[in-house]
Amino acid sequence: MSQMGAAPLACLQTETAENTFPALPVRTGENVFVWFSRFTDPASLSAHRDALAHCRHWHTTVRPALLAMLTGEPQQLTLAPTPRSLLR
Repeated sequence: MSQMGAAPLACLQTETAENTFPALPVRTGENVFVWFSRFTDPASLSAHRDALAHCRHWHTTVRPALLAMLTGEPQQLTLAPTPRSLLR
């Protein structure tokens, strides 16, 4: 939703290939989609959330398509960079 102030830093999704390295445990049977975006301040994040709440395309097309691919309820986490992070 770049048009609404949330340009993605990274988008990650489930890898469905067989785990050929059994020493590394991998969860199976779960579909995930992770999107990282950066906001300049809490007000920018709030403005983005408000824009999504009022966006018809998000509610009728994008969100239902994402929900159809997931195996669980979506979670939204707000993270803050550590003092040494390059994302400051």
